[in-house]
Amino acid sequence: MKSSLPYHHVTHTLFNISTKRHSSSTTLDIFRNVRSAEQVHSFNAAQLKAADDQTQGDVFPWLKGLPEVIITGRANSGKSSLFNAVLGRKDLIKTSSKAGKTRRLDFFRVGDAPGKLILVDSPGYGDRGRPEWGLLFDSYVQKRKELRRVYITFNARHPINVRDQQMLAHLSRTLFEALSTSWASSLESGNPRLPRITQIQPVITKADHLPASTTEAQLVVDRLKKEVHNAVRDALEGSETGRIGVSSVELAKLMCLSPLVTTLKMNPPFGIENVRKNIVEACSLTG
Repeated sequence: MKSSLPYHHVTHTLFNISTKRHSSSTTLDIFRNVRSAEQVHSFNAAQLKAADDQTQGDVFPWLKGLPEVIITGRANSGKSSLFNAVLGRKDLIKTSSKAGKTRRLDFFRVGDAPGKLILVDSPGYGDRGRPEWGLLFDSYVQKRKELRRVYITFNARHPINVRDQQMLAHLSRTLFEALSTSWASSLESGNPRLPRITQIQPVITKADHLPASTTEAQLVVDRLKKEVHNAVRDALEGSETGRIGVSSVELAKLMCLSPLVTTLKMNPPFGIENVRKNIVEACSLTG
């Protein structure tokens, strides 16, 4: 429900439900020069099919080993607009009111050359998604050693639906299989160690549509947090997490982070610095 209260009431509500964090000097340095962010590669489903016919390894472009994060979300959840704001640009990542604008993986270098990290924009999921887009996303998540975190956007105006639950379940199982494969490889090498866990970071967009009451808005955020976590936990319960010595409940807590709250309908946009800081931390770039 969108607030009908004055702008300053919306601001007060958002600040009360979101922990205020100051950007580190590292975060400021990486995102300071907004003109330095640029698209450096793209990869589509046809390229994946052609590459898979020749190799079973990582078929995606070599980008100097920079740490990467990938963005997904239900179609029209505001993921492209959000991450344009994160990069300090209006149209670097293409946006559209029509679902299905993004049909490939687009790789964006962030930070002055040679870059500090790579942000990957992926096709959204939902009724207008295509199977080949899902295969492209899955292959990247399964094979990309540089991947540090998966960001998934949720529109504050809409509750989680079946499509969201299915995506979260599928993503959780995919991340676990990648983790399990890495663990098995370490056992075979004679140097067993639990690999780094690629985490899921929910991001609430369009938070200006949350209820005006701080208490009611917090309930909406808490409900989404619970529903996302439960979807991840339930999916992992059907996996053999014991193979890596961690219970499904423990792994769900490690894999699924608390949601970040954002809106672009404020000046400056609310929550963007928290998202930037989160990305820097995910890529282990904090100094």
